[in-house]
Amino acid sequence: MGFIQMKLPKRIKHKIENSRRNREAQANHEEWLASQGLDTYTLKKNTRKFTGYDIPEYTPDPNQPKCGDKIPVNGGNKREEMKYSGERKLLGIGMMHKSNLVPVWDEEGAKEITAMKGNK
Repeated sequence: MGFIQMKLPKRIKHKIENSRRNREAQANHEEWLASQGLDTYTLKKNTRKFTGYDIPEYTPDPNQPKCGDKIPVNGGNKREEMKYSGERKLLGIGMMHKSNLVPVWDEEGAKEITAMKGNK
């Protein structure tokens, strides 16, 4: 089995020409960045002075109601384990269709399973 290979066109790169108009536009843009404080010199100077953000104050607000700080695992209480009570006795395992195995508890259930198979 082969792979389909498609010839993709080369990515076209447009080089901005070095005209007087483009040089003026670039100079105006650099001037505007400097006025906004976004030129490379100002940004490097500000990053050297930056020491990091202040740590927020995590004291509880007295106006808010108190709540528990414990996280419940598995949604709360543990589920009660299922135990065999011994009321019903398992006679065997019946096959309803292909690999659908079901437990057979009494003779009536066994007869229902055989009727479902089409042996009427």
